[in-house]
Amino acid sequence: MSKTEAEIVSVGPNEADRLIRLVRAFHGESEHLVGCEQAEAIRQLCADSTLGRAWMLTVEDRDIGYSLIYFRHSIDHGGRVAVLDDLWVTGDRRGEGLGAQLLKSVCEALRPMGVRAVLLEVDSANEVAVALYSRLGFSKTGTALYMKDFTPYRGSLGCKPKSPGLP
Repeated sequence: MSKTEAEIVSVGPNEADRLIRLVRAFHGESEHLVGCEQAEAIRQLCADSTLGRAWMLTVEDRDIGYSLIYFRHSIDHGGRVAVLDDLWVTGDRRGEGLGAQLLKSVCEALRPMGVRAVLLEVDSANEVAVALYSRLGFSKTGTALYMKDFTPYRGSLGCKPKSPGLP
């Protein structure tokens, strides 16, 4: 596996639309739609650092990956924890160590923010991701994640991009 040097940049409001393009590419791999509500949630996260943080991975001026985390308060951990919502590298750049580089950088950035733990969910069938997380010190918690979704089906949200070519 060759090591590729990448620039990892924190995403603010001015970069949110670039990030949304990456999120749509990632979610398109699994046919999950990223509509206007999801795009707006990303914009909110990029504009309000109390909600969470986002980083983009760039190689040679090309956006090739990203990571999104959001914060929550945990009694068990005695304070602030970060939940890794997404970690993704474009398919043509996988296997170069970029996902590991991004996740290490994210974890290093979170410690000074008072984050006591980083939580994530991963499809157990995704052996590559499970191996990556294990190599970087993440371990299975033994708890299950359940959800009751109060949002309507997000199929076609009928919204229009802000301008041509933008998310």
